[in-house]
Amino acid sequence: MRILLVTWGSAGDVLPYAGLGARLKAFGHEVVAATSERSAPRFRAHGIPVHVLPLAPQEESALAADRFDRWQSPTRIRRRTRNGQDIAQVMAREVLDAATNGKGADVILAHPLPHPVCALIAHGTGRTCLGIYTASPAMLLPRLSAHDAATTRRSHGYRFAETMAWTAMHPLYAPALSWLRRELGMRRKTAGTARNVLRGARVMHGYSTALLPAGLTLPDGHTCAGYWWPAPEDTWQPDPRLADFLQSGPAPVYFGFGSVSPGDADQLSGTIKNVVRRLGVRAVVQAGWQGLDITGDDTLTIGECPHEWLFPRMAALVHHAGPGTVGAGLKAGVPAVPVPLALDQPFWARRLTALKLSPTYINARRLTPDALADALHTTLHDTRYRTRCTQISKAIQSQNGATTVLNELDRVANH
Repeated sequence: MRILLVTWGSAGDVLPYAGLGARLKAFGHEVVAATSERSAPRFRAHGIPVHVLPLAPQEESALAADRFDRWQSPTRIRRRTRNGQDIAQVMAREVLDAATNGKGADVILAHPLPHPVCALIAHGTGRTCLGIYTASPAMLLPRLSAHDAATTRRSHGYRFAETMAWTAMHPLYAPALSWLRRELGMRRKTAGTARNVLRGARVMHGYSTALLPAGLTLPDGHTCAGYWWPAPEDTWQPDPRLADFLQSGPAPVYFGFGSVSPGDADQLSGTIKNVVRRLGVRAVVQAGWQGLDITGDDTLTIGECPHEWLFPRMAALVHHAGPGTVGAGLKAGVPAVPVPLALDQPFWARRLTALKLSPTYINARRLTPDALADALHTTLHDTRYRTRCTQISKAIQSQNGATTVLNELDRVANH
């Protein structure tokens, strides 16, 4: 089948999709990725052609907006809304072009962010669209979606959160959906809202059911497939400095905060230095988008490094609780202290603590050396957390998300 795989965002929004694309390609499907130039090398490394989404200006604006800010002014909110609308419109134009011109595509696989425009394109051109989610809009409302369901009424909290989130995000999609409706000659009511476009859509979630709340009811058409992991690059080798550091002493603690910065880089570096000194541990710090740079006999700052290689060599993790990082840590069986800031990070942080895989989580806006040192000390010295992480690692690895997607594509082909 000819597959168009559409995704955009941070490394956590791209690496699992590149891994899935590589697996689909290995099974004989013809895969093209639609993503930004910044993310394109992730796919090209596996021989996957890229239809570039020209999103460089919007990426710069989004990166600036994601920096830590305690006060979101009305002007800032309006700017972010316009930027979101621009992203949706670029995706609508480029995905329509990629899906219908040249060889085109039989199936569109869509990250949740472009899913509404991809679903409408598929509907208007007679193609199939499948949602491929590593996170979901419902997770943006963790107070509704992250709790175990104690009653039948509460068991629908996740579905209610999904409805609320798509309703709130519709203004970001409205101009793009209207443009697509006109371009495809569709009746006005066909487009409707983003939520209506996705009503009954087939969606596969790329994480383990072992992490979801007990009694959770997913929306109709949604299935938890299991993780699709990043594909290893054959030529990758660890930095000799990192290899030497790991061999020179006890297993260190990993500190990394992904693409959303929990505070000023100097302040965050100071917090990490304070905690490392107080606990007498060694540390590997990933520079990330914040550009952290901490040097010392017991601390090494590194650039990009595959988590599946690095995490099994760590004593504990301190991270932002992004879904890919959470999955990689649990796959390695290593306990973590989550420090969530925004988006779906609080959902995953709450799940780690609810499942007793972490002693607590610390809101990034309230991160202090005292709080982090206390949580990390417990994580390192209470062996129950590592034991539980080792146990859930087996459950995570028993689900193969890529195989589930392949089976669904077979079903589509034979329909």
